[in-house]
Amino acid sequence: MSLPIFWRLFFSHLGILLLSGAACMYSIVQLGSLSGTARSALDNNHRIIDYQEALTDAFLSQIRYGGKYLITHVEARHEQMRQFEKDFNKYLELLKSLGQSEQISRSVAKIARFHQQYHELFDREVEYIRTKQNYAQSRFSQERDKIIESVISELDGLQAHLRAKLQEKLESIESGARASRRIAILTTLVVLILGTLLSLKVSKEFAGSAQPPREVTRHEALMNVALPFIRNSKNSVIYGLKRLPLSTLAFVTARKRWSTILRNPGTRKGA
Repeated sequence: MSLPIFWRLFFSHLGILLLSGAACMYSIVQLGSLSGTARSALDNNHRIIDYQEALTDAFLSQIRYGGKYLITHVEARHEQMRQFEKDFNKYLELLKSLGQSEQISRSVAKIARFHQQYHELFDREVEYIRTKQNYAQSRFSQERDKIIESVISELDGLQAHLRAKLQEKLESIESGARASRRIAILTTLVVLILGTLLSLKVSKEFAGSAQPPREVTRHEALMNVALPFIRNSKNSVIYGLKRLPLSTLAFVTARKRWSTILRNPGTRKGA
């Protein structure tokens, strides 16, 4: 049993509306997710990379001023080194608080341990210098170099990991944006095609249901006009002739006959 045209139109437009609504909801959810990922990349990843770079600068500054103190024995260099040590510890704590993965936390813990070993070795050497005792400077220098290489290697690894995480988020944003664009284009094409097909079908059904009026002939028009009078016996000509007096009918008959004789003289009177 076929549905009436009203319900077919209703369900067709409802389907198009639901499809458009689903596409809009997907776009809203996807754009919200992309916005959250972009915010996370800007707020967290970039901040962690900035802290890592500041941590590296603070450590290199410690090495530079520590080396100058070991050569010159000037206390001002030692104080500058201690100031950069405080900066290093501050950025190290910030990295610990913002650590987003186990690998970052593990790398930060290693950097903190190497940094502590460096300062323990440096403080021992400072103690020898201040007490003016002889010590194996080459051995201390080799151990410091090993610790410095370990710290710098760990800092470079942390930086590479952070940049890889940032690149991964940027790629996910790009992938999500491409998927949203494809879904939007596909949905728009489907809605346009369905809307066009629905319009054509509705127009065809309305054209089929609305049949053109049949042309009325002249004979039918005359019959339609005369039929009420013919059916009404009181208004018909026959009824009027039946009501005429006999004398009038005889007069009309004689008049017609004499008119025929006058037009045709050869016609007999008795004909």
